[in-house]
Amino acid sequence: MSKTVVNITAPFQKPREISQLVIFNDNEPFISADMAGKYLNICRRYALHYGVYLVPSRIVVDNNLHLCLFDPKGNIVGIQSACRINLSFREKFERGTDINIIETPMGKVFLCVDVDIYDPAIIRRAVMMGAQIIISSQYIDSYQFHKGMIDSGIWNAAQTNKVLIIGCCNHFKAIAAPMDLTQDGSGYILHPTNDFSALGKLFLNKLDRDSNIPNVMQNKDFVLNFSREMLRE
Repeated sequence: MSKTVVNITAPFQKPREISQLVIFNDNEPFISADMAGKYLNICRRYALHYGVYLVPSRIVVDNNLHLCLFDPKGNIVGIQSACRINLSFREKFERGTDINIIETPMGKVFLCVDVDIYDPAIIRRAVMMGAQIIISSQYIDSYQFHKGMIDSGIWNAAQTNKVLIIGCCNHFKAIAAPMDLTQDGSGYILHPTNDFSALGKLFLNKLDRDSNIPNVMQNKDFVLNFSREMLRE
């Protein structure tokens, strides 16, 4: 699938007709453990009804924050736990250490949970493992949010790792890509917006190796080993 149409929208809203991947943009930090089962069952029916891939809101399972990906048949095809925990939740949740890359017709997907987007070791390791599309879903308190968090998060990760990054947050929706691969050279396929529903298109073939873009696959073994050690810290 060389092109993927992404719709970032409020939970359970009808997606745009051409959407292939839907990502829920929630105003709550997470779905609690006692609501997770019911919530995921509704998400399953949503993905099946509309025939889309779906990344729901962050959920609590086994004392950790998780993201998951449903396929158009309503099956969960990938799960990722948070490797870093927001300071506000460190007393509540444990952190994971595994990085899971999900093979899909859209490309190889990594689900980036909450503040993991700010950790270069996590993003670099995911890319070294083959990730082509990174979906970052996070919650930021209003008193903490500033525009620089977009630049230091999804935009910076896209530039330094040559990867497509979909950013979904209670304050913005955006899609970042290497600057040389964006029409206006901004590094954004979808500029940060707080619209109720936002649409963007991913062209995976544009990620073919280009001599003008740094190739992070150099020194792959070193980076993977270094990233594993960082995740143990």
